Amino acid sequence: MLTVKTPIEYINQPDIIEQAGKYIKKYGSKALIIGSRTPLKVVGERFFKSLMEYEIDYSIEEFTGFPTLKTIERYVGLAGERGVNLIIGIGGGKVNDTAKVVGSKTKLPVIAVPTIAATCAAWAACSILYKEDGDFDTVFLNDLTPRLILADTRIIATAPSRFINAGIVDTLAKWIETEPNLAIAEDDITLRLSVAGAKLAYDILVKSGPKAVEDGRNNIITKATLDTIDAIIYLAGFVGSFTSDKFYGGFAHPFYNASTRLPGTRHRLHGEKVAFGLLVQLVLENKPETYVTDTIKLFDHFQLALTLEDIGIKDHTVEDLHIIATSILKEFPGFIQLGYGKTTDEIEAAILRTDKIVKQFLNEK
Repeated sequence: MLTVKTPIEYINQPDIIEQAGKYIKKYGSKALIIGSRTPLKVVGERFFKSLMEYEIDYSIEEFTGFPTLKTIERYVGLAGERGVNLIIGIGGGKVNDTAKVVGSKTKLPVIAVPTIAATCAAWAACSILYKEDGDFDTVFLNDLTPRLILADTRIIATAPSRFINAGIVDTLAKWIETEPNLAIAEDDITLRLSVAGAKLAYDILVKSGPKAVEDGRNNIITKATLDTIDAIIYLAGFVGSFTSDKFYGGFAHPFYNASTRLPGTRHRLHGEKVAFGLLVQLVLENKPETYVTDTIKLFDHFQLALTLEDIGIKDHTVEDLHIIATSILKEFPGFIQLGYGKTTDEIEAAILRTDKIVKQFLNEK
């Protein structure tokens, strides 16, 4: 069975938040806004003035911590008490993942206002949920994607470069993880469509990503900026819009999910740990070391040639790696159909090998 879930509108241009009310009005007139403190300040009076101009009533709830079912149920209750007909998420992936589930549970349309491009969460129909302490809990499959995405490219491009760096590599993962599945399901049209979209995003980011990061530091919006943001939010979201009853993924995202079992890694962004997981996948696939090193060089453009210590695994490494490997095989084993990573020993050895190759690269650069 094929399921397709996409937004109705994706609007991407500098300073679009100044016209937010014009676009949001089509979906509701009384909103519950869920936003983190910094993103709420970033959108500022320009955004809220536009809501007032189009007579959109709103109340704001500040988001902190992680997307949890407990937090979501609180927002669902507030939405009912206040009689809202619209949910707006302002911020990064955690905020928009939360807003999407609130929308699913209340059956209300969701508007996503991403202020960073660290993932494709503003588009994706699924939400990553956590426990109170930041440990991965579950993937929640929302009924719909956000109905409208307002991507203010000036805000996104000028955010700290760490976020867009993480988003770039998380999007590169869409192709690196998905493409090997063609070897076992080359006739699957949905898979072929996803791989084609992922490869397009990959090619755009390899070409435009480094310049977009540099331009963002200088507060310049160029075609490279727009292409990079579109690749992260639109193309990566597009790739995930088409799902079937078969799993075609790789190792990097299971690695991320399992890594949250270790508290010391929870300060790292999703894409930062995915970057290390992608390199481990290449090692598991027995790619030539030169191929792995070339990929590390690519990641280094985005300051994501990371070691185990960099991602928060520096003490009790043997025990920690066993926790990760065990969790991957027990909870996220779909990738093993590709023929690698079938035992904890194999996974642990690949992680250590990857760490060694990255350290060697960093020492020699």
